[in-house]
Amino acid sequence: MATTAVSIGLAFLVTLLFMFALLPVARSLGLIDRPGGRKTHSGEIPVTGGLAMFAGLIVTMPFAYTGLQGFPFFLVALLILIVIGALDDRFDLPAFIRLLAQTCAALIMAVGANLMVHDLGAPFFGDVAGLGWFSGVFTVLIVLTAINSFNMFDGSDGVAGIQGLIALVFLGFACIMGGQMGALPFIGCLIGALFAFLIFNWPSARTRDMRAFMGDAGSTMLGFTLAWLSVELSQGDTRAISPAAVLWIFALPLYDFFSSMIRRIGDARSPFHGDSEHLHHVLRRFGLSSRRVAQVILIGAAAFAAIGVAGYLRGISDGVLFMSWLVLGGFYHVIFGSGLVIKRRAAERESEGATSASGLYASLWRQRR
Repeated sequence: MATTAVSIGLAFLVTLLFMFALLPVARSLGLIDRPGGRKTHSGEIPVTGGLAMFAGLIVTMPFAYTGLQGFPFFLVALLILIVIGALDDRFDLPAFIRLLAQTCAALIMAVGANLMVHDLGAPFFGDVAGLGWFSGVFTVLIVLTAINSFNMFDGSDGVAGIQGLIALVFLGFACIMGGQMGALPFIGCLIGALFAFLIFNWPSARTRDMRAFMGDAGSTMLGFTLAWLSVELSQGDTRAISPAAVLWIFALPLYDFFSSMIRRIGDARSPFHGDSEHLHHVLRRFGLSSRRVAQVILIGAAAFAAIGVAGYLRGISDGVLFMSWLVLGGFYHVIFGSGLVIKRRAAERESEGATSASGLYASLWRQRR
C-alpha cells in the first residue's frame, strides 16, 4: 500500500507540473482546440492533458511496472498511441491512420505481451465461454472498442476523466477484495495522473483561466490503458473480477459507443461519422451546464460500477450480470441513443417558443388597446 501511495502522489505531482509547463507553449506547438462545427466550447483551449498524463505515467512507472504483464510491450504500444494522438490533435490525421495505430497497439498487446481475452466467464448461464483460436481477434476488437468509446465519450469537460477515475477506483477495490495487490501501484499511477488533469478539466469558474483538454492523445491512451488493465484483471484462475462485471464498470462509454453505432447505421450513415447526439450532448440539450453534466456522469458511472463490482463480490452469476447489463443497455438506447428524447425536447422547445410568441403578441395587443 505504501508503494501505491507513492505512485499516486508522484504521478499527481509530475502530471501537475507538466500541465502547468505545457499550457504556455501549447500555442507554439499548435496543440490548441478551437470552437467550430460540433465543438461548442468558448475560446481556444490547450490540448495538452494527454501529454502531461503520459509524462506522469512514465516517471512513476518504475514504482509500478512489476504489477503489469508485458510492461515493455505496454510502453511501446502506449508511445505509438501518444505520438499518433498528438499528431492528430495538431494536424487532424485521416481516420485510417488513427485506426492503423490503434490496431498496431492492440496487436502488440495480444501478440507481443501475450495478453488476451481467453474466456468471457459464463455470461450465458452455462459453462465458461472460452474463445480458443478467436482470442487474439476478439482482444483486438475489445481494445479498439475501448479506445474509440473513450474517444467519443470525451466531448464535455470532466466527462472522460471522471469516468476513468471511477473505473480505476472500483478496479482497485476489486483487487483489494480479491487479494490481487500487485496491480495497485499501477492503478495508483493512473489515479494520480487523472486527478492532476481534472484540476484543469473539471468545469469550474476557479480554474477557467487554466482550462485544458486531454485531446485524442489522452483519450486513446486512457481507453487503451484501461483495456489492458481490465483484460489482465479479468482473466486467469486468480482473476480479480469477471468480464461481466467489467462491462458494468465501463457501462456509460460502452452504451454511448454502441448506441451511436446503431443509430448511425439505422440512419444509413457511416458508424464512424461524428454527430452531436452523444450522451453529453443530450444532457446539454436538457439545459444542464457542463458542470452538471460531469456530475451526472460521476454519479451514473459510480452507480453502474458499484452494481458490477458488488454483484461479482457477492457471487451473483455472470449470466445475471451480463443479461441485466444488456437489458439496461436497451433502455439506454431507447431513452438517450435513438434520438427520441432529442426530438421530443426539440418539439417541446418549439411549443414553448410558440407559446411565448403568442403571449408576447397578446401583451402587445393589450398595450395598444
